[in-house]
Amino acid sequence: MIFEKAAKLFLIIMMLVSVSCSKTEDNVPLTTPTAQIEVDNIARKASLINQEIPFKIINEEGEDVTEFTTFYVNGVAVEGTSFSSDIIGDFEVYGVYMEEGVEVTTSAEAFSVIIPKRKIVVEDYTGTWCGFCPRVANAVSLLKEETDNIAIVAIHETANSFEDPMHFDQVQLLKDAFDIEGFPAAKINRSVNWATPHVVEDVTSIAGLDTNLALALNSELVDGALTVQINVVYEEGSSQGDKLVVYLLEDGIIYDQVNYYDQDSSSPFYNAGSPIPGFEHNEVLRNSLSSVLGDEIPLTSALTEYVTSYVITVPSNYVTENLSVVAMVVDADNNAKNAQFAHLNEDKSYE
Repeated sequence: MIFEKAAKLFLIIMMLVSVSCSKTEDNVPLTTPTAQIEVDNIARKASLINQEIPFKIINEEGEDVTEFTTFYVNGVAVEGTSFSSDIIGDFEVYGVYMEEGVEVTTSAEAFSVIIPKRKIVVEDYTGTWCGFCPRVANAVSLLKEETDNIAIVAIHETANSFEDPMHFDQVQLLKDAFDIEGFPAAKINRSVNWATPHVVEDVTSIAGLDTNLALALNSELVDGALTVQINVVYEEGSSQGDKLVVYLLEDGIIYDQVNYYDQDSSSPFYNAGSPIPGFEHNEVLRNSLSSVLGDEIPLTSALTEYVTSYVITVPSNYVTENLSVVAMVVDADNNAKNAQFAHLNEDKSYE
């Protein structure tokens, strides 16, 4: 379980190295890796400028030897057992300590100091019965070819007698919150209409820009139980009313899609049929792990992580290898400030 991982966050490395128990004779210094070194915890492969990065070493016997260790970052000894940097870059850290009169040197482990980049949330309100909805699906496909700094959510609804098997039970709450009246509808960061013709540059022009907060994701699925851990850090501290939204998505759902562009020669869906048989639906919103509009983030000081976890039972009809998680921080008015996306069982650090 991920909780077993969490219990080992300060016992098992963020950046794994092998351990050897052999020691040289006559106190000859070791030159091969002989210990595990931990750079804070599993979600800290990257940190923000000036954010403290604690180090920790557990030896082969499971003993914490951190206080007896001298740490070297990029070959230079640091004071104490932590490090921070006022510049971005890639770094390496290793530790040296004495054990039974023998000098032990760990392998060097890499970590980064970053300026967070903004991932843009794009939400597509859609339905298999909606003949104009394929145009947004196509725009999303084009968008994914241009940038990875996005988090896509497709929100399905059953309309009248037209059933949609991917119907999201709380869709009306979202429609009311974001003034969604007709389908298709697309929103950028929950606050801006992505209007026809859904120009890709509307999103790419703001995706990947420097921002002041970052999210990390780590998840584990065991015997149908999914646990998701979210880490959030702000450069200047959180704002009153900020919330965390966490959604479970599914790709690769095959279901016929009504298509009003079947006779439109300018459309990529020309002569595709109506409905389009075997249409592939991706980033489908399946469950909200948080409250659908988000859970309040406690006031958090600058460069201090807020960490929380969610646990749900995954329904048996979901294809687990196609599942992913989107997390976003939104403000008091539900505008998305930044987001993170990860597949299940993926450790996605700050970016």
